[in-house]
Amino acid sequence: MISSSSFGQQGDPRELRVNVSGLQYADGQTVVRLYREGDDLLGAPQQEVATPIANLKASVALKALPPGRYAVIAFHDVNGNGRLDHNLLRLPAEPLGFSNGFRLGLLSGKPDTHKLAFTLGDNDLTIDITVR
Repeated sequence: MISSSSFGQQGDPRELRVNVSGLQYADGQTVVRLYREGDDLLGAPQQEVATPIANLKASVALKALPPGRYAVIAFHDVNGNGRLDHNLLRLPAEPLGFSNGFRLGLLSGKPDTHKLAFTLGDNDLTIDITVR
């Protein structure tokens, strides 16, 4: 996790709570990755938090965030290795979800932070992500 000072001084820090649903079993963990709009989703996230699964749901709080535009990816790390595993076709092999209601599909194109972006304003925010 990185501190708010690495983001610059853009306002009072806020908290982003991410609720993850759609988990089909309790094995492994849920990983939530936070990016700034414009970041490369294949690069290092601004913050990453792994959390256990409880009642087939997970919730994490990302703290010390200045207001701005963000994107979140959440996945069910079934084998607990901390990585999003892929199959032989390089498609995600573990359940995956995105902020802003984005869903992978034949016509959706690749996810990027502009498609996933939402605004964290002057108040704390809670978003819901469903992994599929």
